[in-house]
Amino acid sequence: MRILTVTVILRILLIISFAVLAFVNLKNNQLSDMFLNKEISFDYYRENRINAGFYGLIAIIIGMINSSYTQHLSKKRNNGRIKMREVVIPEMTHEDERESEITGKSAKAAFSVIVVFTIPLLISFSMIPYAIHSPLNYAIFAIAILPIVGFITYLITYKVLYSK
Repeated sequence: MRILTVTVILRILLIISFAVLAFVNLKNNQLSDMFLNKEISFDYYRENRINAGFYGLIAIIIGMINSSYTQHLSKKRNNGRIKMREVVIPEMTHEDERESEITGKSAKAAFSVIVVFTIPLLISFSMIPYAIHSPLNYAIFAIAILPIVGFITYLITYKVLYSK
């Protein structure tokens, strides 16, 4: 159970770091466009520009931790051999039929929640341009929320079914 929790947390952190990196790059591009169109001064551009390299480094570090942890789990379980199915779902041991069934039910529940959650998210996309000054910022984080909701649903469903 600890392996699943750590895996889900690492994957959620990776998604958040990519969303923040995309937001920073979008913000810098907007500032660059405003500067090139002479809407802002160079001093304002320099003071408000965000260092995207720092956020990129954080995303790379979290990605490396995520992949090395997943690869370590896969190698540990298979005597040094890497099996692709265990890289994708490292928390599942394929010898246990009950665990395979729990993983399948959890994946179905997560997919169902993502599909249902997508509908209000798409509806909100049509209403956001009227409510928010910059809808692109909303779009970045709204799209990043979809897999996060799926991972959290998967984790909760897995824990509930495993405890029965």
